Amino acid sequence: MTTVQPPRHRAAAGAREPHPSGPVVSLRPIGTEDASVEPPTAPISRAALHAAAGTRGAPAPAPVMAPVAAPPMPPAMPRPTGHAVPVAVPVAAPMAAPRNGLGIAGLVLGLCGLVVGLIPLLGMGAILLGVVGLVLGLVGVTRARRGAATNTKTAVTGVVACVLAVALGIWGLVIVADAVTQLNEDLSSIGATTPAASAPAAPATTAVGFGQTFTYADGLAVSVSEPTSYDPSRYAAGATNPYAYSVTVRITNNTGAAFDPVLLQAAMSTGGAPASQIFDAETGMPPQNQLQPGRSMTYEVAFSTTTNSGEAQVDITPSFDHEPAVFTGTL
Repeated sequence: MTTVQPPRHRAAAGAREPHPSGPVVSLRPIGTEDASVEPPTAPISRAALHAAAGTRGAPAPAPVMAPVAAPPMPPAMPRPTGHAVPVAVPVAAPMAAPRNGLGIAGLVLGLCGLVVGLIPLLGMGAILLGVVGLVLGLVGVTRARRGAATNTKTAVTGVVACVLAVALGIWGLVIVADAVTQLNEDLSSIGATTPAASAPAAPATTAVGFGQTFTYADGLAVSVSEPTSYDPSRYAAGATNPYAYSVTVRITNNTGAAFDPVLLQAAMSTGGAPASQIFDAETGMPPQNQLQPGRSMTYEVAFSTTTNSGEAQVDITPSFDHEPAVFTGTL
């Protein structure tokens, strides 16, 4: 790349033209310089000065240094030391911690009272927890209003929970009191009940003869006729012995309530040996209709016996609540 130098003015005749990069020193041979220009003086060494002073016998004068003005010094900075310099810094006064303990305690006691109050037998415990928690919760609300506490909602919730716990406790006590009263009434009514009405009806006598009436304490009357010979049909069941007898059972309902004969049972023995009941077309099963108060019913029962003479006994059991009615006689 070619650089084009700008044009320059030429110097006058006999004048030196300045060099583009600075003054130009012309070198001339010795003896050809102008008389008005002094040649440069070379510095004299210190050894030469001492030698010259010794030859003259007098000490060489000490060179006098011209005073040089010192530059102004910057202001001195404090030098660091090994100890820290305490500096007073304004510090804000510490804030007092909020007093939220009573509000939280009231809430905890209220919740515990609600849980305990769900059990009626623990109603008194729920009331105690609710009352103590209510006092603490109210104090917590007062502190929150004065600014000493910051849990206003917690304290108010604890107060409400304590009130509900007290209500549940009172409700549980009322339930327990009603239950105790009802239990006392039931026990009193049981004690006032007559033994005849509470216990199963017992027969009026130990045994009666055939054709007589066996009356229970509740008013139910049973009678059994004397045994007569019975000829079972070819389809009869239970005729396993050589002899057969039948009796007529009569039930009279004087109890004042309907009697269900479905559980009525009959048994017979002759000479001390049990007889088997015969189930035939017309014998064996009692009527299935309920016997109304003041009404009577009869049905026939047949038995297969091992003997046709001697003492005979027939037991009639009307229901599970009655003892067997015993009828005795001879064949």
